[in-house]
Amino acid sequence: MAQDPLQRLVPQAPRALCDILDGARGPAEAPIRSEVFGPQRFAQHGRSLGEAHQASRLASRAATFAPRLQSNIEVLREAHAYIGRQAATGYDVSPAAEWLLDNFHLIEAQLEAVRAGLPRNFFRQLPVLQDKPLAGLPRIYGVAWAFVAHTDGAFDEDLLVQFLSAYQETRELNLGEMWALPTTLRVVLIENLRRLAERVAAHKAAREAANLCCDQIARCALPDLAALLAALQLRGVGRMFLGQMALRLRDRGVDSDAGAAASDAQLAWLHEALPDSAALLAQQSADQAADNLSVSNAVTSLRAIGDADWPDIVARSSTLMRMMLTSPVFEAEQSGTRDQTLHAIEHLARRTGRSEVAVGQTLLDLMARAAASPPPGAGSAAPDPARTVADHWLHGAGRPVLAYQLGLQEQPAVRWRALGRRIALPAYLGSLLLGTVGVVAWLLLHQAAVPAGQGWPLAGALLGAGLMLWPASEAVVAVINRLVSESARPDHLPRLALADGIPPEHRVLVVIPGMLTDAES
Repeated sequence: MAQDPLQRLVPQAPRALCDILDGARGPAEAPIRSEVFGPQRFAQHGRSLGEAHQASRLASRAATFAPRLQSNIEVLREAHAYIGRQAATGYDVSPAAEWLLDNFHLIEAQLEAVRAGLPRNFFRQLPVLQDKPLAGLPRIYGVAWAFVAHTDGAFDEDLLVQFLSAYQETRELNLGEMWALPTTLRVVLIENLRRLAERVAAHKAAREAANLCCDQIARCALPDLAALLAALQLRGVGRMFLGQMALRLRDRGVDSDAGAAASDAQLAWLHEALPDSAALLAQQSADQAADNLSVSNAVTSLRAIGDADWPDIVARSSTLMRMMLTSPVFEAEQSGTRDQTLHAIEHLARRTGRSEVAVGQTLLDLMARAAASPPPGAGSAAPDPARTVADHWLHGAGRPVLAYQLGLQEQPAVRWRALGRRIALPAYLGSLLLGTVGVVAWLLLHQAAVPAGQGWPLAGALLGAGLMLWPASEAVVAVINRLVSESARPDHLPRLALADGIPPEHRVLVVIPGMLTDAES
């Protein structure tokens, strides 16, 4: 194991240090960081990425984020604990490490938000990528990965909208993918923070190991140093270890006790292992500055994603939303009503195998024809306003027409629900009538069982039945209403947003008689 050479050289090396430098864990992964694009280059990349992405619907067998997310949480907490101990003992920490220490509470909160926003069934319905390196993961994960990589983790709403719009010029994203984007961006940012935190902690640990070796350099045999270096190379921090040793030993005989104690053989070994120490130190400074910026961008973006107006972002970048907003009725609707319409379109698209845009276009065509012509059999009457509302075609009387236009055979459950809506009022009133009559009949039969001479006469029984109808009906209404409210799911009626208030042509005066019983009052 990687800690064996270190413990041979430095028996007092802390356990946490040995764990972080364990070569069996493999090298620390590089941050999600690539060339930063401007708006035009980003749009070009979005189109090319859409052309390159090959996705399938075999999402039920696809990998999920959950295993990697749990690993990210564990690595982040380990790195945070190690860096915190280093800072508490007086060691200098980099700005990236300070960002992690100061904002770890935010990262923890985001981890909980991601867990809550990752329902397995939802993400399994999303198209998944077929090609490596992200094969088996949702396509929207690849989109989020590209955005994070080419912005260095910085979040810009306008740039994101432009990127998504350009991507959809060549590859349509469905609405579920658009709504999964906020959580997916958080997942990618946390993945990047895990890589950066592990990198910062591993580099810090490699420098600490070099300091421990230099503190007792005279007792470090060359074979043991070579074995330790080989183990650190497995973790990807061998050059960081050598660079710190070079800093400690370069002032031999001047102002460094370690340098003065080092032998010629040890210095020769170091020079052979690291002939370009000056270039390495310059590269380390550049990498540290880049890591500082990446960590600060990621932490800031996690905040910004939570504060962003995602309904507006989706409306500006979703092809389906932009198309539906061409309908004045849909544009005027309240957001909850819009969501009902969009979810229904998603469901129909999955059932028919068509794209959401195709289903939405069919719906808009029906709404437009209804707005331009009166209903069948109405002669020259004005068009029925109810038929210009999407809910009429998705859930109301127009549903069979929409299903026919889409070539969809309605399921028995849908037909039963439609029948249930038609007979709901007669069934409710019939239940009230039968219940009331049943209660009164039960009371009369109970009275009939009284011995002769002690019960009511016939006229009295009829009068009693008439008087009992009202209280019996009240009890039956209360029972049936309670049963209905407990068992039936309420239907939400379509609503308008009325963002600018109620227009004059739709204003009415509602008069409620109350305590005012005469003009003087």
